[in-house]
Amino acid sequence: MSKGIIYCGVISSLAFLLYLGSTGLIDETEPLFAEAAKGMFTTGDWITPYFNGETRFDKPPLVYWGMAIAFHLFGVNTWGVRLPSALGAIALTFLSFYTVLRFHKHSAWLVPGIISFNFYSLAWGRIGVSDMLLSAGMGCGLLCFFNGYADAPQSSKNRSLWQFPSLWYVGSAVSLALAVLAKGPVGVVLPGLIILTFLLYVGKFKIVVQEIGIIWFTLIFLVISVPWFVLIIQRHSDYVETFFGYHNLRRFTEVVSNHPGPWYYYFIVLLILFIPWSLYLPGAIANTQFWRRRFWSQQSPEEQLLLFACIWLMVIFVFFSISSTKLPSYI
Repeated sequence: MSKGIIYCGVISSLAFLLYLGSTGLIDETEPLFAEAAKGMFTTGDWITPYFNGETRFDKPPLVYWGMAIAFHLFGVNTWGVRLPSALGAIALTFLSFYTVLRFHKHSAWLVPGIISFNFYSLAWGRIGVSDMLLSAGMGCGLLCFFNGYADAPQSSKNRSLWQFPSLWYVGSAVSLALAVLAKGPVGVVLPGLIILTFLLYVGKFKIVVQEIGIIWFTLIFLVISVPWFVLIIQRHSDYVETFFGYHNLRRFTEVVSNHPGPWYYYFIVLLILFIPWSLYLPGAIANTQFWRRRFWSQQSPEEQLLLFACIWLMVIFVFFSISSTKLPSYI
């Protein structure tokens, strides 16, 4: 296992840390995040993000907090702006490697390279915006869930909604809460849809709701994710309409900022930005034979990782294909 940690660390560090701050801030979005984080760093106001003296309610605070902490530790520089995204990408790479090593050992050594070296990961893992933190929070939350699901005895005996979750389920609750603090409700809505679809498909919904300790799971999630939203709403009465109304609901139901796209938009995006691995994706999906519901429901939990991954991909793909506003980073 130690060799695996070193191997994964080398691959992910080369991908996400090497020359991380060697170029200036790019596009118009990265400077917006950087300046808002710098404002938190200089003023000590960790609640409200500002840009040029005006509130910036586009995203929740996690990315600003990460950058501001990096500024405290390493100074105000481009490297610090991008470090939170890089660390999120590295965390997701490690947990993906561990999970595949555990359940599909023969494929695990490909995982760090596949996850780290594609246009998607290299672009958003090396830029100071919130997308990789959302991806890492959601991804780690789903992987923690699956590890907990595979560890738990598949029996409803002696189960209670009030039982305290296993460490894997605690990790899932914490990760999903951080995903919400990275980009809002989508950080829990999408993983929730993925988990719900998977459990209903394999017929394990009732059992897992009991074994997960859903009440404690929910409390852990809420304790981490909710307080900042309460504070920002108390301080700024227009936050609900601006963030939840415009930046979430309207982006899904209407075309915002002139970013439309046809129904096949993400087929093209995924093919190009995940190349060369996207060339293997149709065959990989077909190889799961996900349509064989009876077969998959009879498999042991540790054998269901391929189905879980397939449902994970499909739910995200369909969700954002339905969305009126489309951007490459959404999936």
